[in-house]
Amino acid sequence: MGLDVPQVIRYFGPQGKIFYVHFRDVRGTADNFAEAFQNDGQQNMFEVMKALKESGFSGFMIDDHVPRMIDDTPWGHRGRAYAIGYMTGLLEAVNALYPAGVP
Repeated sequence: MGLDVPQVIRYFGPQGKIFYVHFRDVRGTADNFAEAFQNDGQQNMFEVMKALKESGFSGFMIDDHVPRMIDDTPWGHRGRAYAIGYMTGLLEAVNALYPAGVP
């Protein structure tokens, strides 16, 4: 939505100013957007996760505003399971890049 999210993370993260991450993605503009699954939006979520790791982020991270899936519950159990699985996969991939910590 106009910002280079990994660049913003790399700016604020080392300052210890990122405490809580709502890991989500969208399609559109700030005035007209739709929620998207994390692998179907405008951000490269691998680069976002990598920037969080490189910046030393150690706070909380949650899925947020997941799109609805067919036959999902009102809380969105299926969509959230997808999102959390995707986040876990990205985290494992990023951790594999830096097995001894951040370079």
